[in-house]
Amino acid sequence: MKFRFEHRNWIEYRALPGLVEVDYHFAPHDSFGAFHENVRHGRERTLAALANAQRAGARYVLFTHGRSTSGPGRTSMRSVVRGVMRSKEATPFIVRADCIQHPFVFLAAIHPLPPSNGDTHES
Repeated sequence: MKFRFEHRNWIEYRALPGLVEVDYHFAPHDSFGAFHENVRHGRERTLAALANAQRAGARYVLFTHGRSTSGPGRTSMRSVVRGVMRSKEATPFIVRADCIQHPFVFLAAIHPLPPSNGDTHES
């Protein structure tokens, strides 16, 4: 399933209820080493944010990745986030039909956990 595409002012998404924001605008001191290590860390951080948001009962995660500035053959954080959203690893956490792909951000709609019956042990 494809994501919805929108081009409105992405700051409007911040008003959504149950929103968690993850900022990928790294300062130079936030670098984790080699480029491929930064990509791996971005992938792990994206999946962790989805899982944490689901556990916390959040409805959306807004990934602020900015416009792609990578050249041909390079991977931007925008590409990393979009790749994670298309991956099978993201499937338990998101509702793809309600996700929004935007030039500057990605809004992930979180799949709610099933209600717990409160029973933590078997009889």
